[in-house]
Amino acid sequence: LNSGTFVKRNGKWQVVNWQSTRMPRTEAESKSEVTIVDATLQQAILSGDAAKVATFTDESFIWTRGATQMTRQQLLDALRAGKLKYAKPNAAKMSVSVYGDTAVVHGELQAASPYTVVFINQLGVWRAVSMHTSM
Repeated sequence: LNSGTFVKRNGKWQVVNWQSTRMPRTEAESKSEVTIVDATLQQAILSGDAAKVATFTDESFIWTRGATQMTRQQLLDALRAGKLKYAKPNAAKMSVSVYGDTAVVHGELQAASPYTVVFINQLGVWRAVSMHTSM
């Protein structure tokens, strides 16, 4: 929702005040958006598309893989070098929980390994901030 106050000065209209109010999304809308973003992120990791992974991850992103952690930059470097192996997620075993501007995705990779991704919504864009896989 946007609203503004305009004043005509020297024959031209000028904005003197502007307010933008974000309309809340429904839980169903958020779940749908996060489902799409998660699938896109997972596919980008599988295909080694570093540019797309960068689009759907926050700069603070951390991936915990078993006992090791990987920053966003380390992930992007590994993807560009072709050094990352990742199992395909099983879409039938994925669920999304939404908590305002935060969403948690629980799923299972085809290797029967669970994964969790935490997304945040900033300015209407969902980005992953954390991912955990047990392998």
